[in-house]
Amino acid sequence: MPYRFSAGGLSPAASGWIVRLPNFFLNRLWQTFVVMLGCLPGLAHSQPQPRPRPPSVAFYYGAQPPLADLKAFDIAVVEPDFVPDPRAHARAPADGAHELYAYVSLGEVHPTRSYYASLPAGSLRGSNAAWGSRVIDQAAPGWQAFFLDTVIAPLWQRGWRGFFLDTLDSYQLFADTDDARRAQQAAMVAILREFKRRYPDGKLMLNRGFELLPQVAPLVSAVAAESLYQGYDAAANAYRPVPQADRDWLSDRLREARDRYHLPAIAIDYVDPAAPGARELARATAARIRADGFIPWVADGGLGSLGVGTLELLPRTVLVLVNGAGNDLHLSEGQRFLGIQLNHLGLRYELLDLATTPLPEGVLAGRYAGVVSWMRSGERHPALGPWLARRAAEGVRVAMFNALGFTPDQALLQPLGLQMQPPPAPGRLQIQSRDSGLVGFEAEPLPDRSALSPLRLADGAPARSLLRLADSRGNSYDAAAITAWGGYVLAPFAIQEVPGADFQHWVVQPLAFLREALALPALPVPDVTTEGGRRMLMVHVDGDGFASRAEVPGTPYASEIMEKQFIDRYRLPSTVSVIEGELSASGLYPQASAALEAIARRIYAQPQVEAASHSYSHPFNWAAAMKDTGPANRLKLPGYTLDLTREVQGSMAYINGLLPAGKTASVFLWSGDCVPPAAAIAETARHGYLNLNGGDTTITRSRNSWTEIASQGIRKGGWYQVYAPHQNENVYTNDWTGPFYGFERVIETFELTGAPHRFKPIDIYYHVYSASKPASIAALHRIYQWAVAQPTTRVFGSQYIRKVMDFESATIARDHATGELVVRTGADLRTLRLPAAAPLPGLGEGIAGFTPGPAATYLTLSGAQARIGPAAAGAAPQVYVAEANGAISELRRGPGELQFTLTVNGAGLGLLALASPAACSLSIDGKPVTPVRPGAGRFTTTAQAPSDKRMNNTSYYEFGSPSSLQTTRYLARVRCAA
Repeated sequence: MPYRFSAGGLSPAASGWIVRLPNFFLNRLWQTFVVMLGCLPGLAHSQPQPRPRPPSVAFYYGAQPPLADLKAFDIAVVEPDFVPDPRAHARAPADGAHELYAYVSLGEVHPTRSYYASLPAGSLRGSNAAWGSRVIDQAAPGWQAFFLDTVIAPLWQRGWRGFFLDTLDSYQLFADTDDARRAQQAAMVAILREFKRRYPDGKLMLNRGFELLPQVAPLVSAVAAESLYQGYDAAANAYRPVPQADRDWLSDRLREARDRYHLPAIAIDYVDPAAPGARELARATAARIRADGFIPWVADGGLGSLGVGTLELLPRTVLVLVNGAGNDLHLSEGQRFLGIQLNHLGLRYELLDLATTPLPEGVLAGRYAGVVSWMRSGERHPALGPWLARRAAEGVRVAMFNALGFTPDQALLQPLGLQMQPPPAPGRLQIQSRDSGLVGFEAEPLPDRSALSPLRLADGAPARSLLRLADSRGNSYDAAAITAWGGYVLAPFAIQEVPGADFQHWVVQPLAFLREALALPALPVPDVTTEGGRRMLMVHVDGDGFASRAEVPGTPYASEIMEKQFIDRYRLPSTVSVIEGELSASGLYPQASAALEAIARRIYAQPQVEAASHSYSHPFNWAAAMKDTGPANRLKLPGYTLDLTREVQGSMAYINGLLPAGKTASVFLWSGDCVPPAAAIAETARHGYLNLNGGDTTITRSRNSWTEIASQGIRKGGWYQVYAPHQNENVYTNDWTGPFYGFERVIETFELTGAPHRFKPIDIYYHVYSASKPASIAALHRIYQWAVAQPTTRVFGSQYIRKVMDFESATIARDHATGELVVRTGADLRTLRLPAAAPLPGLGEGIAGFTPGPAATYLTLSGAQARIGPAAAGAAPQVYVAEANGAISELRRGPGELQFTLTVNGAGLGLLALASPAACSLSIDGKPVTPVRPGAGRFTTTAQAPSDKRMNNTSYYEFGSPSSLQTTRYLARVRCAA
């Protein structure tokens, strides 16, 4: 009878092919999607605690691992060579535990490994032809010390604390007697014991190694084995069902690991992602494994495509194709016009510049929610058309804007359901039909014969024309359409120039088009505009003009006017920066340095102010300044040559010297054009600093277009720049040439970015010199007065930045065992947004409450993770937070009872609105609080019915000291009548 190798001995089988986890070297797929399993503990404290969920685990050996997506899972096994610093991607248990494990092959070594040439003599005993690797004799002299000293120790020093040991059964390729096998097993046991002696906090996960468990189970955190139902033959690159005999044997081993040794047992199966019905087969296989009581994970044989487990990751990343043409990606149309649309839909995006970067190959399904392109008319990228066709064929939705970007031919268009048409006849094109819900959003479509792409939907194609044009000869053209593979909207029907203006209007409704073209599911959206159901309010100030004299009696410094009239008077949490080159004794104004530093120290001593740097030499054009062409692009500081370390670390150190004990500066505000190259962004991130500025959101009633709303930020070279939510006074005053009261128009910007869609928080962003002229001072007062009259949650700039960074790494996955969505948002982002018409979910894990808002319902979270599912049928309604002016945390829920912490930033009174089915009482820090009639503008929910129609009571509370400027934590306890 033929046999196959199995850890723990030989098992009968109907085939002779070897199935095991592959080495990462064989993976040739650039992108992947990994599926996991849920593991979030319950929050109820007065009810029986549910049985702990098993840990979620992922395996990804390819280059450029999707580290943001992998944060959905408790453990992700990756190739350590592709992750320089695993500590940067860990997450504390309170924030939704996540840990990276390093893939380490114990039983084999590939010749491409850096340590291959220095292996101890005599340690190699044959080859594994299927993977091109050499098999190691575990009992060879010197191998144990070499493995621990040369393989493990460097990884430990780099921060790895979890290790997945692969190929533990490879010794069976040469050990052909019981004594030989026992010798190999004893050697591996010795290695594992010595590992734990050296690294008692280290964690080990084994691939098989069942025969070792009687001796090493207490040292191990989990056991994995592959091919329970579906296997992969690496030598033949073929997928096959696992024979029943093998399945029975492996089930027994996994069951023993789980029941006898109390270890999580992971079954990894393989499905061909290119086969018809692969997705359904993967889900069905995962369900069978789960029904057996094991942790499922089903992926392709090379670990380079979509996988399915108990938890199925729902991708929220979009690949955006642009042509930078040598310019910074900040200037690309895809970034300028699509960024905020994608963000508002809950999507993060990666910009790929076709001018500099090759298109990614391999299977992209599962890693991306879609591909979006914005090409310029006349651009031709020969590889783009076939590449997009392959993406469509594998099920990745594609949305094309403005131009195709490739030369169409019928062979390429046919599988897309398109056909070429003759060029239009001379004369005027007529609109034959259009979808009025999607076309004609901010501007009516104006057919332009010279810009038309002569395409039409093929007869019978499963598609819907959004805009059909006809010429005088009866030829028809589809300039925009929703198709089976996505959709397109071609020039000039994406955006349209406004005659006589320097901005554009949307012709297509971008949110609706993207939602339909990419077939986006109705998922909760991580939201960075709102906290506690209230729009956030922040203030941040660039240090320019700190030394300017104000044009008021006595000519005080503008910084003194800012301090007394705005920081002291309005008491809003503020992020205030200075430019070291202006303030320091070695800077431009040494004679004024002492006075200016004294003002800065007074400002920074206030509890509602956090310090930031606005650089050392204030580069005006970052790209030009970094070429060090002289002081034309920065301040003319004597003897200074631009140096990024000096600009960032040096200026931060200077500012920290101005701060009182207990305060440190953590925010770097970009200067000048606010278009830093990737190297400058990296300089801030590598040293743990947050960065902000740029983006240029300037929508007003006279420039009323969504093309004037910038995204939340931009990623360059893997580093993320966070944009300021709104623009400063420089734009509204025509580069500070007047009118100097012009900044008051930012109120229009606040209003237009708050409704009918809440795109942005409120950000009062200005330079210190705005406090230097009577007109600009008056404008600032009007802005502040408008802002403080709004029902907001006040936040520091640093808090907003962290929320945006959390947005970039937030994950959403579906738990197939419960049907819930598992959302991990990170430590700072505490709001999810649902469409207003969507049914409210149950008050499950991590959900503190709901608040109706512009075209949406805002879910307030109580922590870094939440489980979202429908309310249980017949469940009694429970009290929840309908509104709060701070962050909710440490929530505990019981029958008729709610307890949580509310953290309020320097806003004076704490505010709470509680919705409940019955009368409730509230105590704050152990003291009872009486409900109040909400004052005008103080609460957002006063004129609205409770979000949950089952509620008949909403109570409003105010507490704390109106004069408090400190960030305050309140312990709230709610008790409701039965």
